[in-house]
Amino acid sequence: MTRFTKYSFAAISILFLSGSCSLFEPINAKKKVKVTDSTPPGTLMLTENLYIDRVPVTNFMYQEFLDHLENYWSLTKHEKMKDLPRYGLDKNLIFKPQTGSRRLFREASLQNPQEMLTNKLSMENYYNSPFFQSHPVVNVAKKQAELFCLWRSDIVNAVYAIKSNSATQRERYPNKVLYRLPTEREMIKAQNKLERELKLLKYQGQIYAYTGDSALFSKMQDNTDQMTIMEIKEIGKNKTYNSLLDRNLSYYNQQELKTGFRCICEVVNN
Repeated sequence: MTRFTKYSFAAISILFLSGSCSLFEPINAKKKVKVTDSTPPGTLMLTENLYIDRVPVTNFMYQEFLDHLENYWSLTKHEKMKDLPRYGLDKNLIFKPQTGSRRLFREASLQNPQEMLTNKLSMENYYNSPFFQSHPVVNVAKKQAELFCLWRSDIVNAVYAIKSNSATQRERYPNKVLYRLPTEREMIKAQNKLERELKLLKYQGQIYAYTGDSALFSKMQDNTDQMTIMEIKEIGKNKTYNSLLDRNLSYYNQQELKTGFRCICEVVNN
């Protein structure tokens, strides 16, 4: 996978510390995504302590993850971050260059960039093209998806501590967030709940073609009031499932149904 060099370290820091606290907001976004401080970045509330990603993890989100693996985050750093202060945290402790893991970066990177998603689109072009930045990242292994969730938990909790100068300010944010892969049962309950509330969008249009609507995918990501599911398999905690749960996987040509993932987020209050 091509190295993530599109955005400088300074720009990434601004992204993390922006007023919207949206971890995955495009840097060149003209309209800020409005979310409350109590809502974990990128998610929609299911219960008081459980939130779900509004969209599957996108190419842009995964690129940001790879950039951190290469430069700023490792499993060793993950252990050290457990002891960081809850507020008044110096961002330079988190975004310190040359503290990443080249091994994790290589393992999480695309292994076969010349693989063809369609007869006209390679994985490398799909992943790197600005046209597809808000589209779901696909062909990711479960181990990589789990590592993404672990990294995301660390960074979001750190951002809360960086943005808070006192214990009072820190109370605006969740005490602690833990992103992980959802179970199929959790996805069923989430979809049933959100469909009743008219907050579920089932997108069954084109994903892997330049003839699709790229702006629509950006709008899906920015819509804070709905969850979008697409015609892709999603990696769950216990199994891989069709995100359109009312259709069995046998309905599809397996070579055409790609695999992505999304996170569920637990808010821990103690």
